[in-house]
Amino acid sequence: MLLRYDSSPPLRMDQGLRYDTGPVPPLKPRRNKTMTKFKLELFKKKPTDKLAMGATHIAAMNGNTNYPVGTRVPSDAQVQTAQDELQTSQSDVEAKEIAWKQAIQVRDAKELAWDTLITARASNCEAVTPDNLGALASTGFPLRSSGGPIGPLPPPADLRAKAGLNEGQIDLRCDTLKGASSYEWECKVHNDLNAPWTSIKASTASKISVPDLTPGTLYAFRVRGVGSAGPGAWSDEATERAP
Repeated sequence: MLLRYDSSPPLRMDQGLRYDTGPVPPLKPRRNKTMTKFKLELFKKKPTDKLAMGATHIAAMNGNTNYPVGTRVPSDAQVQTAQDELQTSQSDVEAKEIAWKQAIQVRDAKELAWDTLITARASNCEAVTPDNLGALASTGFPLRSSGGPIGPLPPPADLRAKAGLNEGQIDLRCDTLKGASSYEWECKVHNDLNAPWTSIKASTASKISVPDLTPGTLYAFRVRGVGSAGPGAWSDEATERAP
C-alpha cells in the first residue's frame, strides 16, 4: 500500500493580510545581558563619562598580555577611532556652548542699554506733551489704559428696587459701572404716563435708599453713571411699591 503525501504549500495563517511596508524604526540597543562581570551602564553615562572610561580602557589594554592584540574584537584601531570621533564631537559641542553663553551675555547687555534709551525717550515725549493723548499716541509707544472707557458710559446693568425696612422707603442697587465716578438716580410715579422723572440724588456708590415715598404707590426708578466724558446712558427701569 502506497502512502500519498500532500505536496501543496503549507497553509499560512497570514494569507490575505496586508503589511505596512513603510520604514521600520531602528531598535534601541539592548543591554548586553551576557556581560555580567562588567558594570558598564552606558545608558546612565554622559559623553564625558564615556570618554573618561574609554581613555582608561585604552591605557589599560596597552601591553596587556591577558588579551593578545591579534585576538581583540573590535580591534584597537576601531576602538581608538571611536574614541577620537566622540572626543572631536564633544569638543565641538563644548565650544559652541561657550559661544552661545557668550552671545547670550552680549544680547542681555544690549537689551539693558535699549531699555534705558527707550525709557528716556518715552519720558522726554511725555514731558513735551504731558496731556496731549493724540500726540503721545503718535509716538508709536503703547499708552497706559485710563482705567475706564473713553466716551459716554454705557447704562448700568441690573437695576433692582426693593421695599425698605421703614415706611415709604425703597432700596435701589445696580451693578458697579467701570469708569463711573458717581451715579445719578431718578424716579417717577409708574402708573402716571405724564409724570416727569424727578432727580433723587447723586451717589458715589452703586446703591442708595430712597425715603419719604408715598406708601402704597408704585414707583419707577432709573440710574446712570457719570464719568470723565460726562453722564452716560440711563439704565432700564425698575419698579417697586412703597411700603
